[in-house]
Amino acid sequence: MRIEDAGAGMVLTQDVVDERGNLLLEKGISLTRSYIARLKRLGVEGISVFDPYAESLKQARVIGPALRTELQECFSTLFQMKSWDILNFRPPAAHMERVGAVVDSVIDEAAGRLDQIVNVQVRQPSEDETQHAVNVCLLAVVTGLYLKFERSILRDLALGALFHDLGKSMLPVGDLDKSFLHTIYGRELLLRSNMAAAVPRIAAEHHEAFDGSGHPKGLPVKDVHPLSRLVCIVNHFDNVMNASEQGGESRKEIIDGMVANGNRVFDLNLLRAFLNTAALYPVGSLVRLNTGRTGYVVANRVHFPLRPMVRVIEDYGHTDIDLVLKPNIVITELVAG
Repeated sequence: MRIEDAGAGMVLTQDVVDERGNLLLEKGISLTRSYIARLKRLGVEGISVFDPYAESLKQARVIGPALRTELQECFSTLFQMKSWDILNFRPPAAHMERVGAVVDSVIDEAAGRLDQIVNVQVRQPSEDETQHAVNVCLLAVVTGLYLKFERSILRDLALGALFHDLGKSMLPVGDLDKSFLHTIYGRELLLRSNMAAAVPRIAAEHHEAFDGSGHPKGLPVKDVHPLSRLVCIVNHFDNVMNASEQGGESRKEIIDGMVANGNRVFDLNLLRAFLNTAALYPVGSLVRLNTGRTGYVVANRVHFPLRPMVRVIEDYGHTDIDLVLKPNIVITELVAG
């Protein structure tokens, strides 16, 4: 975090040292205004912090930590079964039964929080293939629940979204020229896993585009499964959100870009449904406004993903600003998510 965005009460998660390696402040110290002012005078530009206030604002997760861990293990176990002979790929029946049971639990827990879905944590930063797979699964399931998909369809969607990139386990490390093959490999692996027909189709088609310009086959939209079209949207969203967290596009640029590609790359009707369930600024995010002030997101609204309720901390308390009712005030930057 930039030093100018640091606030009193934040806790250092790394030692702060000067250019000569001299210790300025030790990890674990709670920042005060005087500490922050001193670091600024010494030319410190950035620090690593934990923000207790932001954490206190964060509400329930869409699924519990234990279930998320189980979902991660379901993916990683299958992903790590690398076999260069696709024809011999046979996941143990016990593992596939476990996957089905975990997916059923995910659907049940997510359904129980659907009425507050824009204010609960669904995705986490995608640090690896496993986190990405879980994010795509959860985001897709939430949208499917919002669209009132039948249980059997939700199950196919969850499995297809979780294993959409399974074919990457077959790719030589670093061989970007053949990266498109993961869709083909994924389809073949899932066909041999005895899953419903829609699941391997999602793996095969999640890079196909609405206008027929996608990969690997450039299929016309009528030949792309609707669940594949939804996973295409969710997969892209998680990837660009992760890039945004590393200094890529702003949240507004992400939305504008995806909407601009409606009925070109993405199915516009499914995209609109997805954007009604996806929190661009999760509760607890620290954001900067065009007024120059920073504040915490305390609530989101369906249909207004770029205009949450923002709490600005004042010396005497705080002020909550509903950006839906303040059209001249906008978020310019995510300071910390």
